[in-house]
Amino acid sequence: MRAIHSQFSAVLIVPCLVGAVIGSAAKATIPRFEYHKIAEVGQQMGQTSLVDIDKDGDLDWVVGQSGKMWWFEYIGPDQWIQHDMGEGGHTDVGGCAFDIDGDGWIDQISGTAWYRNTGKPRTERFERYDSGTISCHDDVAADINGDGKLDVVACSNDKSHVVTVWYEIPAHPRDKWIEHKIGAGIHGGVGPQGVGDLDGDGDNDVVRGDVWFENLDGKGIQWKEHADLTPPGGNRPDRFGLAIKVWVCDVDKDGDLDIIEAEADTVDGRVLWLENKGKAKAWQCHLLSADHTRQDFHSLAVADFDNDGDLDVFSGGGPLSQDIHKCFIWENVDARAGQGKEHLILEGKRCHEAKAADVDGDGDIDICTKPWNGNLHFYLRNMLVEDKQATAKPGS
Repeated sequence: MRAIHSQFSAVLIVPCLVGAVIGSAAKATIPRFEYHKIAEVGQQMGQTSLVDIDKDGDLDWVVGQSGKMWWFEYIGPDQWIQHDMGEGGHTDVGGCAFDIDGDGWIDQISGTAWYRNTGKPRTERFERYDSGTISCHDDVAADINGDGKLDVVACSNDKSHVVTVWYEIPAHPRDKWIEHKIGAGIHGGVGPQGVGDLDGDGDNDVVRGDVWFENLDGKGIQWKEHADLTPPGGNRPDRFGLAIKVWVCDVDKDGDLDIIEAEADTVDGRVLWLENKGKAKAWQCHLLSADHTRQDFHSLAVADFDNDGDLDVFSGGGPLSQDIHKCFIWENVDARAGQGKEHLILEGKRCHEAKAADVDGDGDIDICTKPWNGNLHFYLRNMLVEDKQATAKPGS
């Protein structure tokens, strides 16, 4: 998150600089994370979410492999109850959870089908409905046409659907969903949060990792591709093609939306952010990670992990990592993304499609994740609040 001082043209991305690394003199303020196993189940899983499936006030872990979905009910850090969600929907890792039918219960879209929460998730399987949507690497829920309702953006490089599209959910969600093409696809580049108003014109645009699509009419029917997001030196596509995790947010608090990216499905990925220099007409690249990491950063989560009022960045080593798998948080030290510090929070565990949210409701942000090749799901409990309470106790 170190600032770069140089001149650039209207469409130029200036060279990235490496942010602060482990071992610098700055005092670490990122909290410690406590490791807990959730379960050992499945293989080659994605479609992850952290949401309150059963309306009990805490968050549950949703995950699936192509053709089968589960949710894990949170009871305590070391106690999670596994429930079958349903079968039949096919996808790569694309999926997300939200209330699809408006009945107040969280449902799940997974590639080609959606799963309806009946309101009795602990005792009843979800009802599956084929939606006519594509098997994909990314599914993201966002309001694309400005009608106040969530739609779904999907990105895929499948031979029959090399597309980035969005789906309007009909009044009766069990009917076939309405597809609108945005542009060409890549292996992955929209998830986990690649939608936002980049140009400040009041509607949602879509990021596909290496490009962004401008929503010209505000209704998601007319799109213009802007191919100006590739960092200096290019992205690093590997055997599965170009895959980039993206997150749209105002990381530097200047009033416009920036883009945070993690290079995925590559043996030597980087994590970086692209500074919006004004209505998305120019972008300035800032490197958070080292330039050579030997990590496959197939996760990205942006949140205030240290409760200091600004956004920090999490990622971890996925299936193609060449080094021991490592999970990092890049701390936003100066609250404006101008100074960063890298923190190693876990090593030796595979990380893929991680999600971050306040699982236990104690006021700090936790992390849940699992591998691609392997079956170990685990929970990284943020101990910020607990450690502060322990320090505040008399005599401690």
